[in-house]
Amino acid sequence: MIETKNNDISDLSPPSVGSLDSEAERKTVHRRPVGLTITAETIDRVLADVHTQIETLQQSKINLGQVREQLAGMEAKWRGE
Repeated sequence: MIETKNNDISDLSPPSVGSLDSEAERKTVHRRPVGLTITAETIDRVLADVHTQIETLQQSKINLGQVREQLAGMEAKWRGE
């Protein structure tokens, strides 16, 4: 039977904490959560939709301002101003 001495088992030491961390990081870097991947094209479509909604709201604000002016004029007319 062969006996091992302390200096013979240096190759059997456990891996360092730093090497374990880097191995774990390598494994998680390549994983992408399902459903969280979004493309630039999707973002562009959402932004275009938001832009269209903003333009619609701005036009509605203009129209509402015109209606308010007309109502104010009509009320002034009814009051005899």
